[in-house]
Amino acid sequence: MKIQMILVLGLLAGCSTQQSVLEPFPNSLTYGGRSPIVPYPVGSSFSREVRDEFLNRYEELYEVQPDHTVRLVTRFRRSQP
Repeated sequence: MKIQMILVLGLLAGCSTQQSVLEPFPNSLTYGGRSPIVPYPVGSSFSREVRDEFLNRYEELYEVQPDHTVRLVTRFRRSQP
């Protein structure tokens, strides 16, 4: 868990202030414009595994916004089926 957090913080530190649009997969938390309210601290991040239509595994990183909704920050491919 510590290694994942270090990697996440490193990736976030390297991000520019310009936001790019990352299209969510159908089973992503933000798919279809929705954004669930989460009980995590504002500014914190968490990851979640999702699969695309070809069953490839990805890990998505979400950031908690000031209103406690989430924003999809990035996605990493984990493996093929």
